[in-house]
Amino acid sequence: MRKLTLMALIASIFCCLTGCTQLPPETAADGAAWSDTWVTVGNIVGADAPSWLEPKENMDVLSARGMYYATWASGEAVPYTDAEGDEAELYSAQLYLLLAGYDSAAKAEASASDWLHMASAQYNVTDTYTESHNGQEFTVITYTFSSETNPFAKGASAFGVYRNYAISVEFSCQEGFDRDELESLREFLENCHYAV
Repeated sequence: MRKLTLMALIASIFCCLTGCTQLPPETAADGAAWSDTWVTVGNIVGADAPSWLEPKENMDVLSARGMYYATWASGEAVPYTDAEGDEAELYSAQLYLLLAGYDSAAKAEASASDWLHMASAQYNVTDTYTESHNGQEFTVITYTFSSETNPFAKGASAFGVYRNYAISVEFSCQEGFDRDELESLREFLENCHYAV
């Protein structure tokens, strides 16, 4: 009995250390086979990002609370120090995907709506669109940054809900970036797949 208890304890510790990662889905809602070349975020979104975007982070540190985060960047990294003195790497363009799971679709819709309102208050919104990308509905906004300390000049963001998950995708770029911010965001969204 003691040996069985010890083995169960060791298995539990091993499971905690490895993060008990789930296997990605086999099929996407659009019918595509789930690819291991996609960046899988929270086992819900599979991003087949354009080649000019390089994956940087894919974090599930808040997965116990149903929050997942991934980033991509374009251009060469340069050192950057913000107004608070924090150092970071700055790219010509950066894309952030935030996924938050809730126990109901209504809560996910409320969260996505809150994110949209916060972005609208924080940025100088120039246009708002309702769009569908690869079968997923989004509210999309384009904007410039009102803060003089922000290193980015403009951006585009999408807010949506997939089942009981709120989705936010934000694309920001510096002045002189050679791609249109709205078309860059749309290209990324067209290449996102969602778990069945």
